[in-house]
Amino acid sequence: MNKKTLLTGIVIAAISAALMGCGASGGAKASSELPKNIEVQVPAKAGGGTDVMARTLGQEVASKTGSNVTIVNNTDGGGVVAMETVRTAKGDGAKILQYHTSMLIKSATKVYDKTANDDFKVWGVSQGTEKGQYVLVTSADSDMKTIEDFVNKGKSAEIKMGIETGGTTHVITGLMAKASGVQVKYVEAGSDTEKLTALVGNTIDACIVNVNQAKQYVESGKANALAVITNGEEGARSSVLPDVPSMTESGIDCSWASYNIFAGPKDMNEDIAKKLYDAYAEAAKADAVNEVLEPAGMAMEFLSYEEGPKKLAEQQADINSVVEELGLVQK
Repeated sequence: MNKKTLLTGIVIAAISAALMGCGASGGAKASSELPKNIEVQVPAKAGGGTDVMARTLGQEVASKTGSNVTIVNNTDGGGVVAMETVRTAKGDGAKILQYHTSMLIKSATKVYDKTANDDFKVWGVSQGTEKGQYVLVTSADSDMKTIEDFVNKGKSAEIKMGIETGGTTHVITGLMAKASGVQVKYVEAGSDTEKLTALVGNTIDACIVNVNQAKQYVESGKANALAVITNGEEGARSSVLPDVPSMTESGIDCSWASYNIFAGPKDMNEDIAKKLYDAYAEAAKADAVNEVLEPAGMAMEFLSYEEGPKKLAEQQADINSVVEELGLVQK
């Protein structure tokens, strides 16, 4: 064998080895293992309920999988930057999103021109075990002490309702106003904490806020809890404010089911998506997690891997309809 033939054989062997290493597709096969470092984009401020849930779940997932889970609070653009950061990321699970029903509202109002199911890989959907997550409150010195007072006054005079424009409570307030027949003036008041401050300062007449945020105000006598908005289950009340009647038992057909959304890029590796689902669904059952979440009324349970996206699609359609009726769609 001459040197030229030998050299040619070596080159061919090297090329063949390289092609075998790449596999039949011509590219390296993506790993189906969870990445060593997982960044969770959370469109919420540090210290709030969504942040607490994300950090508590993240710690448990990290301890069980060995991955480093980092929570990134990213409220830029009203959460759009966080969503886009994940949507445009690689599908290896290194960047994921944890958000809630507000994502669906932003899509319905056209604040965000993408949707959870169409533009992301929704690999997990959970719902709170708490039956009533929101409550209608007035200030302690208000003449509206009960839900009956509220409805009676609202049928003869306009009630200034504090809302965060385009947020969950804005939609719920619209549903409540429509169901009860009260006249409402929507007043931008910011987050739940800011709404409660405005309420005590009497710059608004009433607002709908998370029961956990309202609890200390109600127990300290700074606010009246008029009615809880529950998930629609007959006879359901809030475990955080068990003595407060629900809207439905008060004769007002207003309920709301809140979902937590866990997602990655649309092209996320399916094996990684399922492993993330398993890790998070198990974490939600852990004692260490529920010791933190249960007292705050934030304990959750995951829908099945297949059912979650279907439930989101149904709620997206419902929210689209409500937002259209309220005139909240941005032109």
